[in-house]
Amino acid sequence: MEYRYRDKAYLSNYMLDTKLFDKFDFLVEDASPVRSIYILNTNEGFKILKKVEYNTDTLNFIYNSLNAVRKKYPYIINFRLSTDGKPYVEYEGGIYVVLDLIEGRECVFENPIDLSMSAKGLARFHNAGLEIEFKNNVRNQLGRIIDKFKSRIEDMKKYKDIALMHVNKSEFDILYLQYTDYYISCANDALVHLESSCYNNLCQSIYTLCHHDLAHHNIIIGNDNNVYFIDFDYCIIDIPCHDICNMITRAIKHNGWNIEMAYNIIDAYTSERKISSEELNVLYGYLLFPQDFYDISSSYYMRTKNWEESEFVDKLIRRAGYKEEREYFLKNSRAYLCN
Repeated sequence: MEYRYRDKAYLSNYMLDTKLFDKFDFLVEDASPVRSIYILNTNEGFKILKKVEYNTDTLNFIYNSLNAVRKKYPYIINFRLSTDGKPYVEYEGGIYVVLDLIEGRECVFENPIDLSMSAKGLARFHNAGLEIEFKNNVRNQLGRIIDKFKSRIEDMKKYKDIALMHVNKSEFDILYLQYTDYYISCANDALVHLESSCYNNLCQSIYTLCHHDLAHHNIIIGNDNNVYFIDFDYCIIDIPCHDICNMITRAIKHNGWNIEMAYNIIDAYTSERKISSEELNVLYGYLLFPQDFYDISSSYYMRTKNWEESEFVDKLIRRAGYKEEREYFLKNSRAYLCN
């Protein structure tokens, strides 16, 4: 219910107006809110209206990158151009895009067929974007993960100091202090592993466009049985390991850190794009970092999410509570990835 209210609050920032719709060359018959977007019923079929929170330079980077990838992998979200020939419209202080709606269903990670199809699709998507040309340095993450890990470790230490300083500790503080030393140690292990790996060499040789947000609802199994990727708001230039790690952790963390699911992803991916032993070794370093624990901790202590205390606590319990399953997964996957 809380998510619904957040979406409603966000949708209230939209300036729905016939003048906005007039900026596109189709007729809008109806507009229905879904999550944080509007579904438009038009004379050319269903479209998505979305208000974006980044600037036009970033939007053009996303648009141009997707156009480059589409030449070899067409199963990605498509922008509709405005009557001005731009992939967006600036209206009443906001930036709006219209996207073609893809007919299909959301991927189900628990379904091994869906998971295998999605991993193969990801490999083909990466192949289509290999050595992509880019000019947007903000979205260029090549060679930056080691420094990011260092920074995040320092962040977690600062959050620990904040929690210790609180005289009347919150439930979140108490839980965070219970787990933080362990997860800081895990983060240090990830840092040491990557520093001794071929990470920097890989950044110079096999970079691509990475989706960077491979939640199940951003992967659509189309009615034509192709795998479509949508919502590229967070896409970046990086090595493929970034996305492979993202898909693995999103698929397994709610499924008891099922190692077979991870193997399924890697095996399916490599059937379309071979992964070298150096890449697998770097992938293990990515998996070692406790990203979920860091994200919820940062959201709480930096107040980047407008959530109730109870929601923060629930998320921390879930994300920190699978410690044993995560340990088992990392222990057993090491031989597979680092041989």
